[in-house]
Amino acid sequence: MSNWAIATLPLVGVIVGAVLQFWLGRAADLRRQTEVRRAEAYVDYLRSVVDAAHQRMPEDLGAALRAAADAKARIVVFGSTEVIKALAQFEDTGPVLNTPGSIEAFARVASAMRPRGEGVGLEEIKLVLVGTGHTAETPADAQRPRGPELTTRHR
Repeated sequence: MSNWAIATLPLVGVIVGAVLQFWLGRAADLRRQTEVRRAEAYVDYLRSVVDAAHQRMPEDLGAALRAAADAKARIVVFGSTEVIKALAQFEDTGPVLNTPGSIEAFARVASAMRPRGEGVGLEEIKLVLVGTGHTAETPADAQRPRGPELTTRHR
């Protein structure tokens, strides 16, 4: 091997190592940013839906619905396939937290957003998000409206 090759091999190794470190670090940062954006979108959506269900003033309801629409858009971009499918099912039930079916669908959305391997059931999620009075319906409860429609569709 020539002296020239012996002198340049360590330099080439340092350059290749620096390029690989930069590239792999950048990929890890992008994954981390995506995870942060995904988690923020999930939390913002859950917060806005529960907030909208408790609003009585039209302007406050409008703000909650806009927040839900914004979070849904971010979920479509950053969310997992499982969450998007669960969200579509919730939208299909009529995104209103006033029936057992819609509450169940909303709990499934929240469950899909949770990290895998954590044993929290749908009943616990429903209890935390909508409270005790909304998880088990009686005939009188079914007649009582609970919350506004949580959609941004034009009426």
